[in-house]
Amino acid sequence: MTRWLIDTSASSRFPVYTRSNASDVLPDPLSPLGATLSWRPGVMEGWRDGNVHNGAFLMEELTAEGLNPTCGIFNGYFYVNASVVRVFGERSGAGAAGIDAAFFGNRPDTPPYVAHPDDQNAEAGARIGERVGWVLSTTEWPDMDESKRTADGLRAARPDLSAASDAELVAYARSMTALNRRFFDDHVISSSNTAIGPTILGQLVPHLMVRLIAGAGDVDSAAPSGAMWKLSRLDPSSAEFREGFEQFLHTYGSRGPNEWDIYSDVWETRPALALALIDSMRAAPDESAPEARYDAVVADREAATKEALALFEGNDEATGTLLAAQASAMRFNAWRERTKANCIKAINEQRVAMLELGRRHLAEPKDVFLLLAEELDGFVADPGSFATTIAERKAAWRHLWTLEPPYFVQSDRGVPEIEDLQPKADVQVTIARPGDVLTGAPGCAGVVRGRACVLLDASDPTALEPGDILIAPNTDPAWTPLFVPAGGVIVDVGALNSHAIIVSRELGIPCAVSVVDATKRIPHGALVELDGGAGTVTML
Repeated sequence: MTRWLIDTSASSRFPVYTRSNASDVLPDPLSPLGATLSWRPGVMEGWRDGNVHNGAFLMEELTAEGLNPTCGIFNGYFYVNASVVRVFGERSGAGAAGIDAAFFGNRPDTPPYVAHPDDQNAEAGARIGERVGWVLSTTEWPDMDESKRTADGLRAARPDLSAASDAELVAYARSMTALNRRFFDDHVISSSNTAIGPTILGQLVPHLMVRLIAGAGDVDSAAPSGAMWKLSRLDPSSAEFREGFEQFLHTYGSRGPNEWDIYSDVWETRPALALALIDSMRAAPDESAPEARYDAVVADREAATKEALALFEGNDEATGTLLAAQASAMRFNAWRERTKANCIKAINEQRVAMLELGRRHLAEPKDVFLLLAEELDGFVADPGSFATTIAERKAAWRHLWTLEPPYFVQSDRGVPEIEDLQPKADVQVTIARPGDVLTGAPGCAGVVRGRACVLLDASDPTALEPGDILIAPNTDPAWTPLFVPAGGVIVDVGALNSHAIIVSRELGIPCAVSVVDATKRIPHGALVELDGGAGTVTML
């Protein structure tokens, strides 16, 4: 087998794909049902819609090849199309290099930008210019607010799945695909415009930029941490805890490790994951409370703002630009996480419906996610006829988990086939030694020393002790509660607008991202110094 059954074709017009940001969303190979029910007809089409609605492209540009070029799936792994985002950068005036730094991080193996005659487009530039004006001035986004109301209502309006027929379960799951598309359209607009404010601040006051946009407030992906903290202060055997935890699951149950794939367990489907995170907070001192840290971040942001304004005293134009960029950056950081949360709520409705179908007909209910969306009707008609298909597909899919996907894929050099991929066990790195300095990208300012706690899976937080420096391959909201007891956060991947940075700024925790292979190079238990403002890690 040279290709996996859910793989997409690669674009020739937009040839460079990257795992940056993609590995934050889907670190593991996508399940067949996740790809064909949630992603390819829903999220990925919304990705294309958002690029058009944002003004960067006409739909004809993104349909000319008969495929969706904005992202791809190769050997089961999800990729973002870096070329598409670079064209947005060129047309917006930010440039391809600025986009690389904002969205993908600065890796030494990044393929160079190669200009295409159609990359520059005056009409698209004008449309983007109008969008930038909106980004810097708007304080409201009614369409997103309506999406949030719709997403928030899904859990309350969920039918009694246990009483639904098999066909009704399938129909309910399929009804969410259109919402996946609509919600991700919003997310592309919020995510792509999150960089505008920080880019302007980076030009005006680069040494203060990280501090100026910290503590945005109302960040949806940080909210579960505050709720967990309150639960961690209660007696776990009390009625108050039990009632609070039940409400927590109702509100935040759609979140969890690798939550973008319907195959993955989330807090609703496996409450023990949430309980373990709450337990990890119990040993943390009261001063680690998210509210206390947030207040400190806000105070520091206000101090940095005064310092920045003093530099431009008497220059009303520069002062106005700085304040507009700062306000925009904080709004869009929060909106980026909100639009993401909306998507997750729709995906979770598909998850719980399909799990109910799996429980009825399979010894291992989660094997239902090895089906393709177009096979669901046949499965409902005759579940037993899929036994061999599921067994063979499961073995092939699990094999993909053992392989290391290339960080970049370039269609003009050929998409690697499955047999070309290196086993993860064979990947060799140089272990960092005392005195070495590992360099990544700054996330949240602050210098902290502590014991390195290397965690590869947020579902088992028991190794993390209060004050440890958490080192993770990537982060999503399931990791966020671990930020609370941690002294700092270091992530293998990420850039200016990645989840780890947005949440660490909200919680006031020093953070560095894009520290390449940090989880492999830094030994668990080593003493390290993290400088979040510089993005460096010094081995002590």
